[in-house]
Amino acid sequence: MPPDILYIFFNTVVCRTQQVQSQQAIQAPKKYDLSKWKYAELRDTINTSCDIELLEACREEFHRRLKVYHAWKAKNRKRNDEEQQRAPRAITEHAEHVGASKGLLVPVTRQCAVEIKAQRYFRIPFIRPSDHYKELQTKKGWWYAHFDGQWIARQMELHPDKPPVLLIAGKDDTEMCELSLNETGLTRKQGAEILSRQFEEVWEQCGGLEYLKRAVESRQARPTHATAKLQHRLR
Repeated sequence: MPPDILYIFFNTVVCRTQQVQSQQAIQAPKKYDLSKWKYAELRDTINTSCDIELLEACREEFHRRLKVYHAWKAKNRKRNDEEQQRAPRAITEHAEHVGASKGLLVPVTRQCAVEIKAQRYFRIPFIRPSDHYKELQTKKGWWYAHFDGQWIARQMELHPDKPPVLLIAGKDDTEMCELSLNETGLTRKQGAEILSRQFEEVWEQCGGLEYLKRAVESRQARPTHATAKLQHRLR
């Protein structure tokens, strides 16, 4: 089996296994109640903890609060304000239709330790709402995402005649997709998944390596597979 096909096959098997495990564990009681934790406590635990279950619980709570924040912001946005779209509409609409009630959210279980190691990369067309009625709508942009386990680690937006938008977890959380990988439906979207080298080539061409390096040096980047890989590369 060719390496590229083997890579996609392995990640698909891992994803399906994790979804089955999630369905089995969704009824289990939560081990951690983080609803009263302050933002700084969640952030520091995510950045320093070696406890896999606690780490994943903090990530889940952090992204839950991001969803609440974005919902509040959307509700209170003035009608004439431009919508700040953090992901293509197809992704957000899928999450709205499916929802957590379907059991797609990964519960806080030991199975998460496996999922953290799964690195998956995606690319889908992206046209911002403000561009829908302009000439630019004939020139589609692209939305790139690197998921470290269930949560997004890096995000790119490439639009015609505009500079690339680079975003990394920790530094740019409020501007990034707050949905879990399962909620986005990307793993079931034909042609959306790409290889890591395809993502990295575009990321480096757009200055992502230097952007991530500055964020790591200023301690703004949340520890992810990407930051660990960069630090190893700089040794």
